[in-house]
Parts: sequence; structure tokens; C-alpha cells
Amino acid sequence: MHHSSAALRIAISVLALAALTACASKPPAPTEQMAVSRTTLTRVSAAPNVTATAPVELQRARDKLMAAEKAMGAEDYTAARRLAAEAEVDARVAETRADAERNAGNLAQVQDGIRALQEEINRRAVAPAR
Repeated sequence: MHHSSAALRIAISVLALAALTACASKPPAPTEQMAVSRTTLTRVSAAPNVTATAPVELQRARDKLMAAEKAMGAEDYTAARRLAAEAEVDARVAETRADAERNAGNLAQVQDGIRALQEEINRRAVAPAR
């Protein structure tokens, strides 16, 4: 009897270990990353300068987020986490590109203003005194 109870304890231990291993091998759902990616994409998509300046990057982010949502549905949490993170990065790249374009436009305006002022200074320097 003592032998069978030891075997029973070993069998229960093996089953418990197998259950723990099965739970541990499946990564947790990336719900936080999905939420951050959705929020970032929504915020970036709402900016008209981003949709006008970086439509390719924005679409890439949308496509990756949709793929991440499909992976979540299939419980492929590793792929879902990776795709959601990539979607967030692509959305930020779109935003950065739009900011760079806007800054380049602002710089060009400032340079034009400086050039116009320099021309005015030069004109006044050569004009005869009254």
C-alpha cells in the first residue's frame, strides 16, 4: 500500500508540473501593448499633417495593428506583441516624419525672412543719404 501511495504522489506531482509548464509556456496576452498601440495610432491618425505627410507609414501601422488583433484572436500572443509594438513604432515614425516636414517648412520661412531683411539692409546701405 505504501508503494502505491508513493506512486500516486509522484503521478500527481508530474501532472501538476505538466500543468504548470503548459501555463508557463504560453506568454500572457499583450493587452497593455495592444492598448498603447491603439491609443498611439488613434492620436497620430487624428493629426491632419501626419495623414497628409506620412500616409505610407500610417497605413503600415494600421496594417500591423490589424495583424496584431488577428494574432490576439488566434491566441498567438508572441506575434501579437511584436506586431503591436511595430505598429506603435510605425505610427511614431509617421508622426516624426510629419514633424520634420513641418519644421523644415518653418525653417524655410525663417530663412526667407532673413534673406528679405538682408536684402533690405543692403538696399538701404547703398541708397544715397537724403
